[in-house]
Amino acid sequence: MRQLLSLILTFVILTRLAPASPDVQSMTTQIIAIPLGAGIELHLKTNQKVRGSRGAVSDTGFMLLDAQAVEHPIKFEDVASVKLYKANSHTTRNILIGAGIALAAVAIWLGIELRCGPFGCK
Repeated sequence: MRQLLSLILTFVILTRLAPASPDVQSMTTQIIAIPLGAGIELHLKTNQKVRGSRGAVSDTGFMLLDAQAVEHPIKFEDVASVKLYKANSHTTRNILIGAGIALAAVAIWLGIELRCGPFGCK
């Protein structure tokens, strides 16, 4: 009786410790639910991380569009996880850098004008 109970407990513990493989069907529904053209980050089962936007979906997979709008076919069974991502826009930073450079140029010009006058230094 003890041996049977030990065997059952060992089996239960080993089944709980085994890593659960992600369900392909749930991954398929998760990818299909993402809007067309949305930015996604995929972790593939080959330990690769791929970013792009979601393209057309077929029965076995979907197309991933990279930054150059090149389509890469991805099978649902190759995807380990998927998440949405938003690319960071640097527009505000670039405008502030340009404004800082312009302000520095005006300050240098104004400093030269106040020190030397409109006809240059003697």
